[in-house]
Amino acid sequence: MASGFIVLADGRCFAPRWFMYDSVLRVVAEQLTDSPQAQELRLWVLSLLPGPTDIKDIGYGPWVRGSDHEIIPRHLDVRNLTLENQKLFHRAVRLAREAASHEPPKGPVGMDECLVALADMVARADYGEPPLSRSDWQEVVPSDGKKAGPGW
Repeated sequence: MASGFIVLADGRCFAPRWFMYDSVLRVVAEQLTDSPQAQELRLWVLSLLPGPTDIKDIGYGPWVRGSDHEIIPRHLDVRNLTLENQKLFHRAVRLAREAASHEPPKGPVGMDECLVALADMVARADYGEPPLSRSDWQEVVPSDGKKAGPGW
């Protein structure tokens, strides 16, 4: 069952299980290093994930922030980032996929397939294909319009 959601710039959604969501975001964040803006986005993306002071909850995978005892949401809506950060995120996904194709598998089983799927979704979004040409959701859900990430 999907429990992590990455909504891309055109509204299509990549929806893996929570542990794959975390792993994919970590690998994508590794690619955000080539400029100060990319590094700032990298730190922000990593802040969305559980850290060493957070508490793993029993059950289907929620973690709780140690600082405020709130559940860590597994939802990133790229549409809420600045336009430049949307482009940086999409580029980082493509770079993560390319890097994974040249290295031994790292991360959980199925990681390569997830990176292939997400990179394909990014390519389709960037080429202007309709969002439902490949999406894990059956409809395009409107953005909540909240500004997220650095640079606002």
